[in-house]
Amino acid sequence: MRYELTDLRVFVAIAEAKSLTGGASDLHLTAPSASYRLKNLEQAMGVPLFVRTQKGMSLTAAGMTVLRYAQTILGNVERLQAEMRRHTDGVEGRIRVYANSSTLSSLPGALSRFLAAYPNVNVNLEEHLSEETVKAVLDGRADIGLVAGAIEMRGLQYISYGQDELVFIVPPRHPLTLHPRVSLETALSHDLVAIGRKSSNFLYLQQMAEQMGLKPRVRVHAPNFDAVLRCVQEGAGISLVPRSVAAPALAQHKVECVQIEESWALREQRAVMRDQDALPGYARAFIGYVTQPDETLDDD
Repeated sequence: MRYELTDLRVFVAIAEAKSLTGGASDLHLTAPSASYRLKNLEQAMGVPLFVRTQKGMSLTAAGMTVLRYAQTILGNVERLQAEMRRHTDGVEGRIRVYANSSTLSSLPGALSRFLAAYPNVNVNLEEHLSEETVKAVLDGRADIGLVAGAIEMRGLQYISYGQDELVFIVPPRHPLTLHPRVSLETALSHDLVAIGRKSSNFLYLQQMAEQMGLKPRVRVHAPNFDAVLRCVQEGAGISLVPRSVAAPALAQHKVECVQIEESWALREQRAVMRDQDALPGYARAFIGYVTQPDETLDDD
């Protein structure tokens, strides 16, 4: 059985996008190039890996098995490359961190203090939904995950370190402010200002809405939370954001806040990892900076 790592990368990208075109785009390949790579891998495996339908690409049972091992293989290759770079560019270590929008919004202080204390450690930080973050830690694609909400930990170790609440921010004197709490269905009857289409914040809102058979009426996908807050302030629509993000604008009365009735809006923040004791000292220190932000922590 002979295949190339590029074939595995293309296969994983297609599986995650559930689309040959989407997977090719994520890897900056043409669709014919991605199709060629996929055919090579299927020939090497001797079985079809996808069922091709009008709605996209679905994994076969064999494809699910290949995906599980391919993610582990590619994760190990990433770790090997990172370790080799330590010998060539003087960097002592790297930490791969996946986080959702809520945990990202509270991360800058702890992250900046950690980077100042560990000048020879780099942090590769990516935004993902909490469910994807847990899966990435489990598969070895991430060393540490920062998640929020009622997420199944799948046997991973975790440390609870905070709590945040998703709220709808609205322009001053908006009709929704007549109610202290509103349902998601009521809120989504209004025009929405959302952050980027691929942000974990918007994907989570979309996921909650789909479960209720709703579709958000998005007027604009703003590039960051500052832009979202400004659009809401000017009356462009309402937006779902972590309360911690909205706090400065709320304190200055630029926007108003409406709580959400559904229980998923109040979310526990947790740092997750496979085995904390097996992590390098600097990675354990990073967890300390995130989970105990008011303390000075050192590598033991």
